[in-house]
Amino acid sequence: MNEYNVTVKNGSTLILSEIIKAEDEREVLGTLLITSELFNQPFTEIRILER
Repeated sequence: MNEYNVTVKNGSTLILSEIIKAEDEREVLGTLLITSELFNQPFTEIRILER
């Protein structure tokens, strides 16, 4: 299990910044889109960086 620093923006507005534990980046993305406030919300950028 790895830790990923995740930031999500809509333009220059920061929507989300958190650390997520997951096996890989795909699992992080799935977690973000299913369980977070990103569901039904527009965004322009997602950054997933391994810690």
